[in-house]
Amino acid sequence: MSLKHLSTKALALFLGLVVAPSQASAITQTEKQAAIEKITQLMTEHYVFPEVATQTNDKLYKAFQAGHFASAQDLTSFSKALTEWLRATAKDRHLRVRANPVGEEVSGIESSIRDNLLKPTRHKFLNYGVLSASVLENNIGYIDLRSFYRLADSKPYIDAAMKLMAKTDAVIIDLRKNGGGSPRTVQYLCSYFFDEKLLLNSLYFREDDETTDFYVLDEVGGTKMPDVPLYVLTSSKTYSGAEEFSYNMLTRKRATLVGETTGGAANPGGMFSINDELRMFIATGTAINPVTQTNWETVGVKPDVAIGADEALEKAVEMANKVVETNWLTEKSRREVEVDRLLTLLQKVRLSDKPLSDVKSTYAAKVSELVKQLPEPDRVIAEMAYEYWDKEPKYAVFLFDIAVQLNNQNMYFFAYWARALAELNNMQQAKNVIEQGLKLASDKEDKDMLQDTLADLEQPVVGL
Repeated sequence: MSLKHLSTKALALFLGLVVAPSQASAITQTEKQAAIEKITQLMTEHYVFPEVATQTNDKLYKAFQAGHFASAQDLTSFSKALTEWLRATAKDRHLRVRANPVGEEVSGIESSIRDNLLKPTRHKFLNYGVLSASVLENNIGYIDLRSFYRLADSKPYIDAAMKLMAKTDAVIIDLRKNGGGSPRTVQYLCSYFFDEKLLLNSLYFREDDETTDFYVLDEVGGTKMPDVPLYVLTSSKTYSGAEEFSYNMLTRKRATLVGETTGGAANPGGMFSINDELRMFIATGTAINPVTQTNWETVGVKPDVAIGADEALEKAVEMANKVVETNWLTEKSRREVEVDRLLTLLQKVRLSDKPLSDVKSTYAAKVSELVKQLPEPDRVIAEMAYEYWDKEPKYAVFLFDIAVQLNNQNMYFFAYWARALAELNNMQQAKNVIEQGLKLASDKEDKDMLQDTLADLEQPVVGL
């Protein structure tokens, strides 16, 4: 039978999924009163501040009696009205009331599971919060972080993103669309940017009358970056755990915040069932910052540079570019002095007519100390050594010796060190160097290369 042959009543039954929800979501005055009585009970039992719960409950009942919620005739509008009223009265942005998505058939944890399973994977996980990580022009790192998922899940993704940041000259962390998450994950990401054992934040929970402190972790899964210029992007949609990260960085003067004042939700908690059709989030704890002894509840986290959320990234990049350029000019001046000192000293080594052992005892420690002041010191020394291994092997042997002390994982250092020794007709020491490299090599390709080098060295020289 086609739809056009159905009666109006039959059509309504056929399209029940469309018509029924508006009927099922209707709420009576008696049901409203029962819901409010349950809310006051839950607030009394669980809300982090008992005195605030008492005051809010008294005002809620009076507001109901005065007809404040009379215009809300269905579950959706009633839950929205309750949320707005509770947040304004208790001054707690985490408080909220929600209608279950399919009415009376779903409640409690089942509702949460249903919500999650009906979200597209791309919306639910987002690489466990790390939506993207990239390096922008002028070596500025950028991470778009959408959530602080459970640390066990998100840690590999955070570590991967931070590995990409390790050599950047400035880092931007975008929290403009981050709704929060696990305080352990907030603690973990914060720990990448401090090398001191600082107290970042504390969470007090009413239920056990306990306070949990979150300190900077000694170890992270990558390289710590305590000195890199750091920028955090915020918006009015930056919430909860994302606000904690922002507030931690702001109060410790570790980052520059760029964007809008955040949402203002500092009190963690959980979902509680009001009835089969309604549930609510109640704050069971509160954040305590060690610097301010308060938090960002209701007022939000105010950025250092106030600008519209859509313009925040461009502004942060502009600021980062200026800092990177300033820092480079300072570093360049320092580095020029160190490079000149190093090259002057190496020239003395190169021109010395003393035996290699005497040259090493006189200059090796000084050269090593100077080159360590430069980035990638092993590469700096090795590049010079490669240039001279066959032309001035004595000088090259001196340099490769230092390069290996700086980095004994590059097997090419050993190979060319041995070649330079062979040029000095010191075959036994050349073989010893190859054997030393073979003991340290873990990669088959490296081992084969060292063996090939040894075979080349052992080839007899055929005269013309």
